[in-house]
Amino acid sequence: MWWRMYKQSEFNKETYPLSWNHSYTSKGTQWRGYFDLANYSDILLMDGVVLELGSGDGNTASQLVKTADKLVCLDIAHSSFSVLPMSELDVHKSVGDARTLPFQNGKFNSIICRHVLTHAIPGDSEAILKEIARILAPDGVVLFEVFTPKDMRWGKGVEISPGTFLRHDKLIWRFYPEEEIVNLLDNAGLVVIKSEVHAKEVRYDGLIYVRESLVLVTSLK
Repeated sequence: MWWRMYKQSEFNKETYPLSWNHSYTSKGTQWRGYFDLANYSDILLMDGVVLELGSGDGNTASQLVKTADKLVCLDIAHSSFSVLPMSELDVHKSVGDARTLPFQNGKFNSIICRHVLTHAIPGDSEAILKEIARILAPDGVVLFEVFTPKDMRWGKGVEISPGTFLRHDKLIWRFYPEEEIVNLLDNAGLVVIKSEVHAKEVRYDGLIYVRESLVLVTSLK
């Protein structure tokens, strides 16, 4: 199919991180929404070592650092660690690729993975999820967040695979129906223990749009 050829010519392990480095270098702080982790305090394990995978500019890490015994933040873009609020957070910061995580088996009690899968190169979600399952402690939990096809950002850019769009800045945006993401998690050895849709209406230029994401908390089977 044409999109597979397009993907192979535009994306690979070496070049895609450059798009993220450029994004943080040119835009600085870019994730300004608020995700209230307190809603999941009864299920996330903040003792031991906690990983935020795809920590970006520190939007979520700013909350995690208040309760986690030891917080590790990993992002594929080294430039993300130079922008606020991440640059001021006293946490362990690591540059790495979610497809080949530089951590030992069973290391983390909790893993926070907000929108890493949203921006995954088509075909890489499976590898990312298997790596997450590998580094999760036997009784650990993982919180995922992905956008759904009902989100206002659906359709922006060039569709390079079903539900996956390439923006002008060379960043990938992928939108997951619930059945699709649950099947991917199941194939990686993860089972959903809590699932919630987060939807919010916003107004731009007098028109109403919907921001919608799916939050899933998982554990090992």
